[in-house]
Amino acid sequence: MTDARLSFTARAIILLLGLGLLVMLGVTVKERISHPHLVTERPTAPQTAMPEQNPLGRLMQQVAAEPTNKTALMHLAEHLMATQEWDAAATFAQRAVALDVNDPQPLYMLGVILHNQGKPQEAAETLEKVVALKDGAPVRYSLGVLYTYFLQQKDKGRAHWEAGLKDPGISPQLREAIEQELNK
Repeated sequence: MTDARLSFTARAIILLLGLGLLVMLGVTVKERISHPHLVTERPTAPQTAMPEQNPLGRLMQQVAAEPTNKTALMHLAEHLMATQEWDAAATFAQRAVALDVNDPQPLYMLGVILHNQGKPQEAAETLEKVVALKDGAPVRYSLGVLYTYFLQQKDKGRAHWEAGLKDPGISPQLREAIEQELNK
């Protein structure tokens, strides 16, 4: 009877472990389906691609040929942001900012990059410069998120969200997102 009891206990343990693994697999599959943005694949270009066929190579050539082409610098930074090459993206965004310090677009891009590099204070300072140049709901939303969730300055974040709602050009989706944040 002892061998039978031991055999039953071993089977029960194996069955429980198997059920646990199935539950973990099911939860993982559900999360992957529900939140596909959790994993991003980096596009890989074939090694034999010519620079003319490779957008990154083409942009690099253009920037090398025209180092003061702000548009090419920004496109290159955007491409590098899409592949999460934050340090390289920052380099080109900073060059675009240096070419025209009064253009809010490269500054905004640099603020996003700094945030993704884990530099929330620098990102907020950069985005504050954007607001000084061209106030708008998207920048105010970003500043609200930075101050509230990354710099633990909820009053400052709330003030930016409230200012963002006053933008006459705010999109309905952004209005809803800001209102959701203010209602939390």
